[in-house]
Amino acid sequence: MNLLEPWILLRLLTGLVACLLFSRGAFTAQKVLRHFDVRRATEGQLALEKQIELGSTFVRIGATVQVLALVLTVLGADRMSRGVRGAMCAYGVFGANMWGFRALAFTGVVALAAGILAQVYTFDTGVKALDLARPLAIMTLAMFPLSAMDLAVTFEFLSKLDLTVVASCCSVQLDPVSAAGEAYASGPRMLATWLAALGAVTSIGTALFAVRSPTKARILLAGAVTVFSLPAALAASVLEVAPHAFEVPHHVCPFCLLRTDVLAMGYPLFGGLLLATIWGGGVSLSSLLSRGEATREALIPFARRALRRSVGAWALALLVAVAPIARFAFLSGGASLFQTP
Repeated sequence: MNLLEPWILLRLLTGLVACLLFSRGAFTAQKVLRHFDVRRATEGQLALEKQIELGSTFVRIGATVQVLALVLTVLGADRMSRGVRGAMCAYGVFGANMWGFRALAFTGVVALAAGILAQVYTFDTGVKALDLARPLAIMTLAMFPLSAMDLAVTFEFLSKLDLTVVASCCSVQLDPVSAAGEAYASGPRMLATWLAALGAVTSIGTALFAVRSPTKARILLAGAVTVFSLPAALAASVLEVAPHAFEVPHHVCPFCLLRTDVLAMGYPLFGGLLLATIWGGGVSLSSLLSRGEATREALIPFARRALRRSVGAWALALLVAVAPIARFAFLSGGASLFQTP
């Protein structure tokens, strides 16, 4: 039975733990929305404030586990591909049934949302008042069903995964489309690459500017730029970085970047993008929620720390992305990988 496969079992257990932790946080959150009133000093109010602190711990741990679930989803598919006939990488595993790529996309979105929520909770620890109690309760209540849905979609994928069939390799489905020139090696590739480069530089520049001269508007802008730069960065990683890494213009598989023959560069590349977006998104959302005096005082030191980390993550992703492109340009004497004879 597939559910007894180590990687499958580990992924499902991780999703279950995250869901249970968020459910515990949601239990406290609904109490906050129904009974919390910072103006009261009753025993019930003081007890609820203690429950808020405990609930925040559950949510922050749950968010960490949810991000770990994304890592295990990709890592598990990559490891299982070695035992599936016809699968050269994780693409064959995710493509084994109709739920594979849906589960991956849903897990990615939920992990990103969980990471950003964890950052807002981290920001809240530096706020001397309880101004964020209700906004955090609302976001926590929204996080629980998202985590439950992610677990359900992942279970649907993994329970129907047949490891005995011959899977389709990425080179069978992706390479012919790219080689035919359908949307890969022409305009969209160039557009995605230039947008990604502009987004990375702008994200780093606005973050450093906000760190040096922090205001609420600059902090909000720096975080928002990072979040909006993510789609183009992911597209460029597939359309520009992957072909240069393998020196094949039509090989546009992101999962092959996890293989050891390219030094598993996909892990620092995509990991850097994910962390940069979590830190940037957390800063941006925290800035939006900073309306009282206590939150405004805590925003600047929190934003400086988070934006510095975001800059480091962007720098790592940018360095990893540029390395294979620069290497090919050096070895080829400046020739283009995508030039047509």
